[in-house]
Amino acid sequence: MPMEIDELAPLGDRYRDVLLSLYDGEPQRGADGRLHAIDGTTRVSLAEGMTLHSLCVTNRVTSLLEVGLAYGFSTVFLLAALERIGGGTHTAIDPFQMTDWHGIGVTHANGLTAHSATLTSRSFIWIEDRSDRALVDLERAGRTCGLVFIDGYHRFDDVLVDFTLAARLCGSGGLIVLHDMWLDSIKAVASFVRRDRPDFAEVATACKNLFVVRRVGEDERDWSHFVDFPLR
Repeated sequence: MPMEIDELAPLGDRYRDVLLSLYDGEPQRGADGRLHAIDGTTRVSLAEGMTLHSLCVTNRVTSLLEVGLAYGFSTVFLLAALERIGGGTHTAIDPFQMTDWHGIGVTHANGLTAHSATLTSRSFIWIEDRSDRALVDLERAGRTCGLVFIDGYHRFDDVLVDFTLAARLCGSGGLIVLHDMWLDSIKAVASFVRRDRPDFAEVATACKNLFVVRRVGEDERDWSHFVDFPLR
């Protein structure tokens, strides 16, 4: 196995066991109660997951949001962070959870919260809708988030829309994380944010495949503001 069990020890036994099974590529139980094979590419790496966990714990973030749920790799890391902090809410947006992913991510999340002494059935919320619609609905409902992890569609325009809408949910100090910086589309969004969103500042991490920014001010750009940015 390409990891040491000790690396997952800070998460606790239940979270560690779920992740070990996922990273081993074992068939996972879906919402239909059956075991389903999983592919080996739809995941965050161990280092990326632990970075997400650390960002939440270090910043004491108790309101989390994730675009893209799939098998639930990142969700397990994020729920483990809430457990360690002492509670909170994690919301995952994924319109294809039951069709493409057999409900595996939801099943893991519900199982972990059901057997937690700290988290409850209200600690995990799944929204079965497109992120552009769901993020607007959350803003209208007055929701705020301390950390948003964007890992849904990876086309430039989709990611830029996700970032723009997610930014409206982040108060001062809120974090937004983009996944898959190896893709030109994600690099382009990161480049735009660096040049054109002075209300966010980049946060350095050891994971080159993650782009992390923190809200450091209000969006006070002029209506015609634009700074040219390199595409990569």
